[in-house]
Amino acid sequence: MAQTKIKVKSGNTTVEMDPAATKIFTDVMEQAAPRTMRVLRETIDEIYDDAYRVWPVRQRKNLSDKAIIAKAARKIEKEPGYDRARAYAVASGLYIAGELPVEIILSKDSKNKLYTELTIQGDDIFARVGNFAPYAWAIKVGQNTDLPYALGTNVSNELLWKPAKRKANKIVRILAKEMTTVVKRAK
Repeated sequence: MAQTKIKVKSGNTTVEMDPAATKIFTDVMEQAAPRTMRVLRETIDEIYDDAYRVWPVRQRKNLSDKAIIAKAARKIEKEPGYDRARAYAVASGLYIAGELPVEIILSKDSKNKLYTELTIQGDDIFARVGNFAPYAWAIKVGQNTDLPYALGTNVSNELLWKPAKRKANKIVRILAKEMTTVVKRAK
């Protein structure tokens, strides 16, 4: 479960609450609309937990000798004074001499960039689960991905957006019930 951030937004200005202000706000909201806050928190935590549990992580890639040389040559070629042929020659020489570091492509850790957030804008409260990784929207289901979705399916769409859409009606029904109760008590 992620630490939920609370933001207050007015026009173009957004302020993120510090932990003390977050506690005060959640205490007030728990008193004013306990069921709504409970359902919002449970829903975003459930979406977050489900997404975190199955979020794909890039696995180690063992590169062949030829692929290692080609990768190094592409990097060397970007340096001034190196054309493609010279870059390959230098990369091959370094590899044969054992001086070419073998790079292993690892995950960029988008799984740990998932977040939950409550945003207050005027009279509206938005509950959100997202991912801070700027490339998260582009992560697709790959051949070795252990997800029940078709190859090439957008991961953030399936794990974040669609579950949020499915749970929205439940939240609206609970909010409507609670607001009706509050209005009846006020009369």
